[in-house]
Amino acid sequence: MMKYLLSLISLVTVLSVTGQITKGQVSYDVIVTSDDPQSAAYVDQMKESVLELFFVDDKIRSELYLGDFMTTTVINHKGQDSTLTLVDGMMGKIATKMTLDDLSDEQRLALSKRKIDLVDGETKEVMGFVCKKAIITTEDEVETVVWYTDEIVPSFRYGQYLFEEIPGVPLNFSVNWGTMDLEMIAFEFKKKVKKPEQKFSMDIPKGYTHRTMEDMRKMRGGR
Repeated sequence: MMKYLLSLISLVTVLSVTGQITKGQVSYDVIVTSDDPQSAAYVDQMKESVLELFFVDDKIRSELYLGDFMTTTVINHKGQDSTLTLVDGMMGKIATKMTLDDLSDEQRLALSKRKIDLVDGETKEVMGFVCKKAIITTEDEVETVVWYTDEIVPSFRYGQYLFEEIPGVPLNFSVNWGTMDLEMIAFEFKKKVKKPEQKFSMDIPKGYTHRTMEDMRKMRGGR
């Protein structure tokens, strides 16, 4: 009897792991609101903002379409010590490749002090997926509330939207962004990513000007 129970437990464990989705594309509505009159113009320009998140095997790509302001694309490959960032906005089309060595001491400190808590006992349904709650707290006490599903678990989780410490894909984010409140709510999930070789290429596209991180700091006044 004991041998039968152990076999059944092993089978359930295998099925639960193999049943997880590891590849796909999630689309999010990005909703920006504010009670501050001075931020009203910015909020209006951020209407219809969208986030697209792609993940296949050891590759991640995010595309943030922030209203009329800009589009930011970030690509990461597991095992590669560089991140490709493409920004299309008021300053033109700029491409940067950043490594961990390019992080400032302030950025390193902020990452080391970031805290992620997985909350027990609270669930929420998003797009038919049962989501669990996590809270990310930065060094300056800014909280991001994340609702994630463990039915979709990319094998590689890294960066601004997929967190190694969170065992799944976030389908709902909420954070205070200065005088504005930002919420990202998933509205579509696809199990396949079209043209993955092109989608996850680390080559700089035509029309983009390559800038080093030092160039970018100078353009921001040394920050």
